[in-house]
Amino acid sequence: MEKIFYPESIAIWGLSNRENNIPRLMLENLIRWGYEGRLFGIHPKGDEKHVDGVKMYKSIKDLPQQPDLAVFLLPARLIPGALREAGEFGVRRAAILSGGFNESGAEGEKLAEELMAVADDFGIRFIGPNGLTVANTANGLCLPFTPTFKTPRGGMSLITQSGGMGLFLWHLMADENIGLAKFASIGNKLNVSEVDCIRYFGEDPETKVICLYLESITDGRQLMEAASEAGKPVIIYKANTTQAGSKAAMSHTAAISNNEEIIDAAFERAGILRIEEFDDFIGAAKIFELPPMRGNRIMVMSPAGGFTVLMADLCEKAGFEFADPGEAFYKEIAEFTNAGVITLSNPLDLGDIYDPSSTASVINLVLHNDKVDGAVYLTQNPQMPKNDDVFNKMFKTDISKEVTGAIRSSGKPMASCLYGPSKTINRVKQNVNVPIFNTPESMIRIMKLQQRYHAKQAEPAFTTALPHGIDMDAAASWVRSHTGTHGEEALELLTAFGIPVAKNQTATTPDEAVAAAEAIGYPVVMKVISPDAVHKSEAGGVLMGLNDASDVRNGFDTIWANLEAYKKDARFDGVRLMAMAGSGHDMFVGGSVDDSFGPVALFGYGGIYIEVFQDAQTVLCPSSPDEIETKITRLKSAKILAGTRGKAGGDISGYIDLIHRVTHLMAQFPQIQELDLNPVRVLEDGSGVLALDARCRIEKRS
Repeated sequence: MEKIFYPESIAIWGLSNRENNIPRLMLENLIRWGYEGRLFGIHPKGDEKHVDGVKMYKSIKDLPQQPDLAVFLLPARLIPGALREAGEFGVRRAAILSGGFNESGAEGEKLAEELMAVADDFGIRFIGPNGLTVANTANGLCLPFTPTFKTPRGGMSLITQSGGMGLFLWHLMADENIGLAKFASIGNKLNVSEVDCIRYFGEDPETKVICLYLESITDGRQLMEAASEAGKPVIIYKANTTQAGSKAAMSHTAAISNNEEIIDAAFERAGILRIEEFDDFIGAAKIFELPPMRGNRIMVMSPAGGFTVLMADLCEKAGFEFADPGEAFYKEIAEFTNAGVITLSNPLDLGDIYDPSSTASVINLVLHNDKVDGAVYLTQNPQMPKNDDVFNKMFKTDISKEVTGAIRSSGKPMASCLYGPSKTINRVKQNVNVPIFNTPESMIRIMKLQQRYHAKQAEPAFTTALPHGIDMDAAASWVRSHTGTHGEEALELLTAFGIPVAKNQTATTPDEAVAAAEAIGYPVVMKVISPDAVHKSEAGGVLMGLNDASDVRNGFDTIWANLEAYKKDARFDGVRLMAMAGSGHDMFVGGSVDDSFGPVALFGYGGIYIEVFQDAQTVLCPSSPDEIETKITRLKSAKILAGTRGKAGGDISGYIDLIHRVTHLMAQFPQIQELDLNPVRVLEDGSGVLALDARCRIEKRS
């Protein structure tokens, strides 16, 4: 990656003096940005001696030296051959801007395969195709072909699948006094991916914040690992979130699973910060220029009382706690007030403090208070007649020096929002050393983002261990001997993995059913066994409270008849008799395999209304008891599970252990594509948990 971003020499294919020559625009960007390395132009059919002073060659073989980086902006059909020539000449790094590969149909797919084969043959790492590739403000490298002035140098590095989005962000950054370190437009990411870029930027001393715009995630686990190890904020805007649609699936779990929830779960574990607003890239770059907010206690301040109320609402919704700086603090700042008509509290209305130096003193006291972790401040710089009146002084006096000093002295962040005419605000942004936000909504949203990042960094690294009491050989044997979709027999697999299930036996005749029921002990539950009745309750395939042999015989006939009525010619494989579970709360646990992130587990409110309430949380497999416990508290049914309205709480620790075991089961056996435990009875008074029904789908791995 180093030679992609810091090449000492570059060869540009397709360069010419033609007015519409796109590679020439790229060359002019390199010159405009001040790139100091050596440049070569290559055009097999060109007759020019030079282009913008850069000497032209017919072939790479004619160059006086081996270039560090080969840059291609040619018709796609020519690029595999050109890359091969570069490889034969010793080039090992390339940037391919051209489109027309795997994004454009069967012919493009074939060209993409040829391109990757050439790269493999010579050990070439390349970025692209179908992207603007790279830029680096440290050395003037700028390969995007859209004419552009050099972006100010700073600490944000950007990785994007859309080059146009990246260039759009460049223009925003200039107005907001935010600088760029490096830019990577990875396009189709056939070779260099976002993971490679994160790893590189994580080691790059110029990069302070890593921002990504992604439309797809190819290897989610590698992305998580790279972000976790970066040691810097990794901020992702994930687009393409509305076209996934739903697909038919065997289990409830797959029916309610959601790719976005999987992404959120993965990002949370890895400490990746996900943003939903594109402008938040700018806010994120600003907020990490401030000291870390190491706690959750915030102070809200404004000279406008209405804005303190508005910001207080936003802070509460964001999850902040309101700091209580103490009685002595309020007594001290009361000395700065004018009429003493405003009650001083948090949120703090500064409307009765007219002297700007007093406002600066209040901010200093706030940030140096031990009971405050950070602050937000909103004011205005309005267009008003020039005068020496108190309000001109109040709103027009620059206290940014004092604010900056208080921030750096206290080691705490204060985010500021300033309203006023756009020309005035833009001038202020360019001339102060503290970041200025455009709206209180974005300011508080991004402040919370920073607080969450530092809270995550303070947590122990994620770890998990295989639970005790697992018969791994028995579980592996069961998985090896089964393929396709299976119902209650999956309870045998659960038993091997130490997951408690209700005592049960199968029967294929009424007599066998009676014998099984008597062995289990009355009362019992009877369930149909049929591949044509995956959802048993819909087929009338579940009978509860069978108390004697007569009930069992009649139940056997009833279930068979219900199955035939549900689906003509349905296959009847018998019934399963189970012990009646004690009273409790019916939850569910399920698992599936995501194409990018691998095995994941869902859990939440279960029973027959699982798809109605959609009350679920997601974890990647394997998970840990701590992570699962945190997610359980977020369930809407958490209060029900804990006990409410006269009903006792369930065995939450037992439920956590069961979920934990399921996550390890899914991780150990990737052949299990879907797993559905519903219901899971969480028994009252801490007396245990029981998986009462199960289904799974197993696909053999080649």
